[in-house]
Amino acid sequence: MATTVTTTESWGSRLGSSLRGIVVGLALFVAGFPVLFWNEGNSVKTAKAIDEGEGACVSLDTNETVDPDMNGRLVHVTGKADTTDVLADDDFGVSVTAINLKRKVEMYQWVEDSRTTEKKNLGGSVTTTTTYTYKKAWVEGAIDSGSFHEAGHDNPGALEFEETEAYAQNVSFGAFRLNKNQIESIGGSQAYRFPAGWTSRVDRVQIQGQTLLVPNAETRNNKLNNRDVASQPRIGDMRVTFSVVLPHDVSIIAKQHGDTFVPYTAKNGKKLSYVHSGVADADEMFATARSNNAFITWLIRLAGFLLMFFGLSAVLKPLSVLADVLPILGDIVGIGTGIVAGLVALVCALVTIAVAWLFYRPVLGIALLAAAGFFVWKLIQKKKAAKTAQGAPAQAS
Repeated sequence: MATTVTTTESWGSRLGSSLRGIVVGLALFVAGFPVLFWNEGNSVKTAKAIDEGEGACVSLDTNETVDPDMNGRLVHVTGKADTTDVLADDDFGVSVTAINLKRKVEMYQWVEDSRTTEKKNLGGSVTTTTTYTYKKAWVEGAIDSGSFHEAGHDNPGALEFEETEAYAQNVSFGAFRLNKNQIESIGGSQAYRFPAGWTSRVDRVQIQGQTLLVPNAETRNNKLNNRDVASQPRIGDMRVTFSVVLPHDVSIIAKQHGDTFVPYTAKNGKKLSYVHSGVADADEMFATARSNNAFITWLIRLAGFLLMFFGLSAVLKPLSVLADVLPILGDIVGIGTGIVAGLVALVCALVTIAVAWLFYRPVLGIALLAAAGFFVWKLIQKKKAAKTAQGAPAQAS
């Protein structure tokens, strides 16, 4: 089953929308500058804090005793994160001694997919055709079918059982205690295995390995309906799985504070506190911290560049819309404005990053400025070549 919706937007309406988009585009473009500048400063400060922390860090031989001489020092220590807290899921009757217990819920629902095509018309209008198709699938979270474009695909509207997550309040680490942030940072999640003879508190639940198959309320209320959810799922059925973090060895880098830990504050104000699931030495953990810092830095650099690119694209959009009176001309102008937006955004991003680095590491800052200058030169050469190509036919005539 499918539904097709076709709309046509006039050239004037498109031009008006693109002109209004200039304001948003300028805002996005301008926002890219502080984002990139802040990111470079944050990256350098974090890197310096990691270097400082690595030089100051002391690896403890054991976590079974609290050495008062290490109080206030940045320490690295490995040992078992343990707890006696029992985490329970009262709805299904699951209980386990663990650091973390999480319930994941999927519901069998109608899903609306869409495929859109656009056709530019002579005169600048655009005809948009969207085809909506429907399928049943297991999905996390409730899908509101009220916004569907075709009737007859009704979802329950809400999960009967929501996703939940619980953490142990008391986690020991040898002679130490872990704080809330450290407890929630412990990884090592694994699928919960139901013990032999376990029975769900929810009626009619079917167990398939580590998954609970919960028939919808209508089926559960009908004692004569014994359908198999795995092979005959219906709208409103749920799949429920549990994951747990059991007591296990972890490695910690943080400042010792009595019999617990707090973040270490570097001279530049950056805080360091790391939790690694499993046994890892200090060198490995600091190397991971550097990798994470580099990854985040490049991610935000990309985000800053995209802010500038999409902002400039919106500013230049009216040019391609104006040219869309002849669709092929509009396509050519659109490609050209896209290239210009990309080059200008790249130059602005490189210059911003370079200026930021001049405050922190001048050598790299100068190198980035040189790279930006190269792209500016290429852009100028491209314009000169275009002018030369236009002038050649005139001279020939």
